[in-house]
Amino acid sequence: MDNYVICIGRQFCSGGRQVGKMLAERLGIDFYDAELLRENAKTLGIEDGIFDMFDEKPTRSFLFSVVMDPYAIDSAVNEGKVVEAQRKVISVAADKGPCVIVGRRADKILENDYNVISVFIGADMEHRIARYLERESVNERSARRFIERKDRERAAYYNYIGDGKWSKADNYTMCFNTSKMDKETIVEIIAYYIEKTTA
Repeated sequence: MDNYVICIGRQFCSGGRQVGKMLAERLGIDFYDAELLRENAKTLGIEDGIFDMFDEKPTRSFLFSVVMDPYAIDSAVNEGKVVEAQRKVISVAADKGPCVIVGRRADKILENDYNVISVFIGADMEHRIARYLERESVNERSARRFIERKDRERAAYYNYIGDGKWSKADNYTMCFNTSKMDKETIVEIIAYYIEKTTA
């Protein structure tokens, strides 16, 4: 299992991206999040905006964007082109060697062609709210609503080509709660598993 890919799914404000970045550094492998994948899309000649149109939101949001801003989609005349653009970018990243990919339902996109280790990161709502309030000046009620909306969007996005199991333990290799276990310990557990499995 030399060319493995660790795919990180996460609840909003759970610290999943941080875990992914720490894990990539611990293992000495590449790390990709939305920003880095977007940069890769440009180098592959994918038109600006196409990669982001399906930005961890469900199909309905994509169709709404088409109706409200048709000029933004240029030649992306249907959601299929957007999905394939993301599939291409994620696959090219995986082809380069072992890596960590955060979000973008990478585990489902890659599962049939790559050695995928899927990890889900969650956290208790009160901790997620506290994390959100550290960076945004809103009240607790607004923070909760925003977090819940982001989770619904991620679930709908993932389930669009998945099996309805976003955040469900039986869909992942490992699941962790950052409210109950610190990120460093989570990283060490995943790294231990990877090192044992890929030895």
